[in-house]
Amino acid sequence: MFAGLPKLRNLNLMTNQLKEISNHTFEHLTDLSILDLSNNDLQSINEKTFLGLKNLHVLRLNNNNLGYNTEQLPPGCFQPLESLKQLSVQNNHPLRKVLSTFIFPDETVKDLKMLEMMELDVNSDDERILGIGFSSLHNLSSLIFSGVCNFSLYNDTFKYASNLTNLSIIHCNIMFIETGTFSFLTKLENVQLDFVCYNLLSKPYTLIDVIFSLSKTQIEVLKMNSVLVQEIVPWRDMNVLLFETPIRELHLTNNDHCVGKRSFRKERSIPAPVNLQSLELSDNWIDKIYLNLTFVKFLNLTGNSLGPFLAENSYMLTEISRLEYVCLSRNSIKHLFSKLFVDQPYLRIIDLSLNKLRDVNFDLSYLVNLEILNLSNNDIRFLDDESMKNVDILLDKSKKIKVDFSNNMFQCDCSRVPFLNWMRISRRHFINFDQYTCMFNQTSSLEFNSFEEGIIVLQTNCLNYFISIIITCSTVFIFVAILVIIAIHRHRQKLRFMFYTLRGRLHFLYYKIKFKNRFRSKTHSENKLDYIYDAFVSYSEEDRTFVLNDCIQHLEKEGNLKLCLHHRDFVPGEDITDNIIHAIESSRKTICIITRSFLQSYYCMFEFNMARMESIHSRNGKNVLFLVFYEQLLPEELPLVLYEVIQKQTYIEFPNDVHGNRIFWEKIKDGISA
Repeated sequence: MFAGLPKLRNLNLMTNQLKEISNHTFEHLTDLSILDLSNNDLQSINEKTFLGLKNLHVLRLNNNNLGYNTEQLPPGCFQPLESLKQLSVQNNHPLRKVLSTFIFPDETVKDLKMLEMMELDVNSDDERILGIGFSSLHNLSSLIFSGVCNFSLYNDTFKYASNLTNLSIIHCNIMFIETGTFSFLTKLENVQLDFVCYNLLSKPYTLIDVIFSLSKTQIEVLKMNSVLVQEIVPWRDMNVLLFETPIRELHLTNNDHCVGKRSFRKERSIPAPVNLQSLELSDNWIDKIYLNLTFVKFLNLTGNSLGPFLAENSYMLTEISRLEYVCLSRNSIKHLFSKLFVDQPYLRIIDLSLNKLRDVNFDLSYLVNLEILNLSNNDIRFLDDESMKNVDILLDKSKKIKVDFSNNMFQCDCSRVPFLNWMRISRRHFINFDQYTCMFNQTSSLEFNSFEEGIIVLQTNCLNYFISIIITCSTVFIFVAILVIIAIHRHRQKLRFMFYTLRGRLHFLYYKIKFKNRFRSKTHSENKLDYIYDAFVSYSEEDRTFVLNDCIQHLEKEGNLKLCLHHRDFVPGEDITDNIIHAIESSRKTICIITRSFLQSYYCMFEFNMARMESIHSRNGKNVLFLVFYEQLLPEELPLVLYEVIQKQTYIEFPNDVHGNRIFWEKIKDGISA
């Protein structure tokens, strides 16, 4: 099958439901480096399955049906793999055999002289889960137990794998651990233990037993997940056991789902491992903590419950610190102890994100080397004078200091103008400043990329606020001023109209005087004979085709209605505003064809406003406006005066389909005749 691919380097055959592989299948793939046969249904392999793969480095056989026995994995089946460095064989057990005992046959694996990493699983209480055949694997440095794992660790378990430097036991049920389990692993440097915590409750060993067995090695990195089942963390005992080890990194994480909250016992002094530089205690549901951090440079306390504790206490027992990075994210912190970061001059990064802080009133003056202060995703709405002064002290120490206020919804009101000005002036120190948002009256927000314009608008709006405060402290003048403001507010619609129609206000006054007596004598009852036209159609020049082709056809010719159109019925030589006024007063209704071009036309909006005023002042409150939306418009595109009208009165939208058009024109006719 692969005879024509002698230069192939990577072959992925995973998830193909392969049940068997013929002999000599791969013998022409002499340059193959990676072969993935995982997630298939392979039943067995033999001495000729991998012939020709002398340069193969990675082989994945996991998730098949290759039982751990010499019939399905016979001795010699891996012998052609002279250069193999990585082998994955976990999860190779049919469902009916998962509960039975299985141990990978060591006589099968002994031929892999160059093997460096192996991933497998074990289900046995036998002392020899790694048989004598593993002693031939002189290069085996990494061993990973995962998948279906139930076994015990005895003093002789790793007797034949003494060259291991990396050991991972992931999601395994360790039934028993002897104190000398790792005594043969003199080269061990990195250990990852990811247990199932609820299984530890019934085990005859504790976390201290595990650490004690590791303390005899040269371990440098220890990662333990889901191993804490005690309410009191045995921190002192752990430090005593690890004191003389070369350990550099200690990870004790992901215990938040095991039992309840945990605490550290406060003690006068705890010996600190000299080489320990990185300590991670994230996601453990710790509510009290006391740490000896004499030599630690990296501290991660993410995802605990330290908020109430850190409001009044420090996480350190020692006065001397070499900490460079501390992460207190996701700890429900509302307030921090003011002296929390005192005597920590080497701190470069402080992460306080994803908490509930409202201010920055903790002491930052000692942080001479700080580079980043992460305050993102908190509840900071503004900083008071004390907090701004506190941050300024920090910013003055170096031009390189960065503060992250991302995802804090700042308040934008008159009382926050000093804070917002401070933010604008110091913007070069704030990470992602252009993405900050500012909330007006709990409803709308302002992006800070338009902050310069926003602050000017805010200051202008706030001027009336400060004036009103001064006015309220006066006597009679205050009362008169308030009455004037109320009057203006009550007649705001009329004032808006007068402002908008500033150019035509003389014509409007002339119109009011000229027809004042006529409208006084009008009665409430009207009939068609009182008007020259049934409807005056207000439209922009861009919509002229619609009026000429559709409105005239359906309303005049078919509906027997008389329309007033400016291009046809206006008197030549008369002023435009006089023609508009005469058309509105001579028509029973005014139909406005609302489009974007209509809204942009001065005279279209003049006609709209004049018809609205006609309804209010001359027709005894009877509505003469009939709005037809010929285009789809968003609310924010509408002028305020038009938006207020459609909130109170019905309108009609042009449907632009055959059935809808018929109903549309019938409604127009009914509306004009009403």
